[in-house]
Amino acid sequence: MPQERYELVLDPTDHWTVWDNVTGVPVVFADRILGGLTEDEAEAALKLLVELDRNRATAAVGDAA
Repeated sequence: MPQERYELVLDPTDHWTVWDNVTGVPVVFADRILGGLTEDEAEAALKLLVELDRNRATAAVGDAA
């Protein structure tokens, strides 16, 4: 099974970072590094990113047809 593109990483100060496994760095979204987040913020950001990727992939398949 392929690795998910995004994952949540807990840092030593009990804050969360949304990590991009493709680029190997924290996600930057709307000019903000998605780090230092609460667990709820990080989970919401992850859900949004996964949905955006899913929509992008669906659109790419539709464009190719």
